[in-house]
Amino acid sequence: MKKVCVLGAAVFALALFSGCGADVEEDAAPLRVCVDSYQLSKMKSLAEAWQVIEGGTEVEFIQLPTDGDEAELTLSSLRTELMAGKGPDLFLLTCRLPETVGSYSGLFTNMEKTLESDLFLPLDEYLENAKYVNVEDWNQTILSAGKTEAGQVVLPLYYRLPAYAFKSSDLPAQEVPDTWEALMASENPVLKRALREKLFLYFTYSFDTLADVQTGKLAFTREELIASLDEYSSFEAEANALSEQSGFGEPVAGGWLDSEFLTGGIGSAVDEELTYVSIPNRAGGITAMVNLFAAINRNSALPDEAFSFLDFILSDEIASSVGFTVNEKRYGSGGIPTPDSEGIFVNQKIFMEANCRNDKAREAFETLTGRIDSVRFYGELDRDLYDLAFYYGGTPDPSEREHMVTASYEDMEMKLAE
Repeated sequence: MKKVCVLGAAVFALALFSGCGADVEEDAAPLRVCVDSYQLSKMKSLAEAWQVIEGGTEVEFIQLPTDGDEAELTLSSLRTELMAGKGPDLFLLTCRLPETVGSYSGLFTNMEKTLESDLFLPLDEYLENAKYVNVEDWNQTILSAGKTEAGQVVLPLYYRLPAYAFKSSDLPAQEVPDTWEALMASENPVLKRALREKLFLYFTYSFDTLADVQTGKLAFTREELIASLDEYSSFEAEANALSEQSGFGEPVAGGWLDSEFLTGGIGSAVDEELTYVSIPNRAGGITAMVNLFAAINRNSALPDEAFSFLDFILSDEIASSVGFTVNEKRYGSGGIPTPDSEGIFVNQKIFMEANCRNDKAREAFETLTGRIDSVRFYGELDRDLYDLAFYYGGTPDPSEREHMVTASYEDMEMKLAE
C-alpha cells in the first residue's frame, strides 16, 4: 500500500499549493464518501486524521438524511448516479433495522441482491496488502457474508445477535431448543417469559435465508409462512400469560449480544454456571444480521484512495479509540463510526479486548458467536416479517390473518422482482 500513500501525499500537496501560484489546470477530484447523517461528525474528524497521517486527499461527504421526504430525494439522486456508472467512491452505511420508525428505507434495500450486481469493487488484493487492517482478526463467518464469486466485495462491520444467559439451575443446557420449531414448541416457562418482550424482533432471525437471489423466489411458501406465524402467535400468547405469574428464574443477561450484555449482565455472574441461548433458525443453526457495512464503488476513479481511507479508519488504533499522536496532538481517538443500534464489531480481537474483561464474558462471547452458521443483511423483506410478527397475534380473525399474510407475501415477491 506504499504506492497508495505516495499518491495520497502528492494529491494532498497539490491541493495545498494550488492557491499559491501553482500552474494547475484542474483541481483534483475529492474522494466522495456516502454515510448516514448521524456518522457525519465522526467521519469528518477521521478524514482530517487520514489527511494528516496518511496524506489523504480532500473528502466530500454525501450524507443520507433521516427525514423521509428529504431522504427519498437524496436516495433517488444517488440511484440515478449509480445506474449511470457514477456515484460515491466509498459507502459506509447502516442497514435499516425493521423496527425503525418512518419511511426512510436506505440506499440498498436488498444487500444480498446488490452483492451480485457487480456494483462493488472486489477488495481481496487490497486487503492482502493493507497497511492497517488484518482480517484474520475478524469473525470469518460474518466476513463471508460480503463475498461473491468475484471475491470480498463488501466488508460487514457490525452485526446483531439475540442473546440470553441463564443460571443453569434455572435453565439446564439440555433444555435449550436447537431449532426454531423446537423453540416454538418449548414448554419451559423460564425461556418463554424471557423471550416475550422481544420475540417480534426475533422472528426474522428464524430464517437462515429469505430468498434465492438467482431465481428471485422466496425461500418459503405462503402456507409455510402462515404455519410459522401460527406457531409464533401461540408461543407469544402463552409467554404473555406466564408474565403474570411469579416464582420463575430470570435471565442474568438478555436481549442482544453487546457491550452491556458482556460487561454488565455477565459481569455480575462470574461465579455462576450459565446456559447461553440465542434464537435458532429453521435449519438448526444461528443467524446473525449485519447492520453496518463498507464497500467501494467498482466505477470509482479513486479506488486506491477509497481503500486507503477505509483501511485507516478500520485500523486497530482507531477501532480501539487509542488513535494516533502527531506533534503531541491525538487523532482518531473517538473510534470508528458505529451503528445507531446494538451490535458487535466484526474485529473480534478489538471487541473482546474492550468487552470481555473476565473469563465468563469470554466464555459467553465465544459460545454464542461460535454457533453462528448463517449471516444476512437487514433489508426490506425483514421489515415485512417484522410487521407480520408484530400485528399477527393481535389479529384474531382467521380471514384477516390470511389476507394480511397474502398481501405481505405478494409484496415481498414484488420486491424481489424489482
